[in-house]
Amino acid sequence: MNCFWGILILQLPFGNSHSGAFSWMRHECMPFFTFAAMQKLLLAWFSLIASVVFAADEPKVLFSVYLIGDTGKDTIPSEVLFLLAYEALDKTNSAVVFLGDNVYPAGNSAVSGNRAKIERRILESQLELFSTYPGQLYMIPGNHDWANGKGKGLQAVQRQKALADTFSRTSTLISNSGQVYFSSAGLPGPVSLAIDSVFQLILIDTQWWLHKGIFRTVKGSGNRSYLEEKRLFLAALDSAIAKALSQGRVPIVAGHHPLMSNGKHAHRKEPFRFLLNYTPLALFQTFGLDRWLSQDLFQPRYRRFRKAVQQVFDKHERVIYASGHEHNLQLFQVGANYQIISGSGSKLSYTDRYRYPALFMEDRQHGFFKLDVLSNGNVQISAYGVRDRGEYWVKTLYQLPLPAEN
Repeated sequence: MNCFWGILILQLPFGNSHSGAFSWMRHECMPFFTFAAMQKLLLAWFSLIASVVFAADEPKVLFSVYLIGDTGKDTIPSEVLFLLAYEALDKTNSAVVFLGDNVYPAGNSAVSGNRAKIERRILESQLELFSTYPGQLYMIPGNHDWANGKGKGLQAVQRQKALADTFSRTSTLISNSGQVYFSSAGLPGPVSLAIDSVFQLILIDTQWWLHKGIFRTVKGSGNRSYLEEKRLFLAALDSAIAKALSQGRVPIVAGHHPLMSNGKHAHRKEPFRFLLNYTPLALFQTFGLDRWLSQDLFQPRYRRFRKAVQQVFDKHERVIYASGHEHNLQLFQVGANYQIISGSGSKLSYTDRYRYPALFMEDRQHGFFKLDVLSNGNVQISAYGVRDRGEYWVKTLYQLPLPAEN
């Protein structure tokens, strides 16, 4: 104990008392402390004081949104999904968004038998990780959840919705349990949700745009045609974004398919694409033989989807579009808006095209993105990876006006 008080004396500005205290300490405390050990102890002391002082000035995280896609590879959840569940474990002020392809290879398409059990287990094993999670959780379908683009895709999506909603209601503490899956009954949406005071989550089903053919028909609601449903969707999406912005919110539009990418789905695959779309071979599209091309950005139907939705985004500022589909992480800035690809939830694929200038790309490790709104008004994005064992990249996207003080 005397040695402890002697160390503290060294920190006090009492003229020449330092030399006396030091001499006393070298005599009294040498059996317990070396000079190097005392230096380390003093450094730790000052580091502790500095951490307390600077921590008081750090902005607080008010709400977080975790974005992860393409998680459904196996009945055992991936390592990155365990990492996400750990990061979000006790965060009430947060939401987790699954960006589609929740079950590979064909969603919950099987009605019975061993295959149906495996597909169900893939889905439920992911939700089990969030059994005690107190925040919000949302799922949207991807192309694989639509039976990998096959004829009974709508039935597979409806079956997946029923399983996810039932499991979340009976086996989890998720705050919106029983209403975690949004497919709008196989329609494109949008579904707009105020998940906190800043973020407005707008969920859309992008596979609806691409799932078309003789044996894989999608329709509009009621008596509406496919074309009329598209027009209504774009108008509703525009309205939902405008309303969120008018309320000072940041709209996060979540859909499975990206509007731009430097990954494998940005490959042109010529001349096969030309032959299958602009020659008599196009007849085979009606029988669903174009599924291996339909998921690429430059397929005509996908191109029309991208153009239509991008035109809606271009009318606004401060819009964030989050997608999966590519099995990597990518971030793009388009004017005052941002586009996110977070699809490395259970698979990895390379980024080998640089057609679109990217702010961030990662294809070497599984990971996910997180959006935070901070007490200083900043909206920032963070990248997490399993190799880096957590957060390893951060960028501020927006500075929001702070609320007026009373």
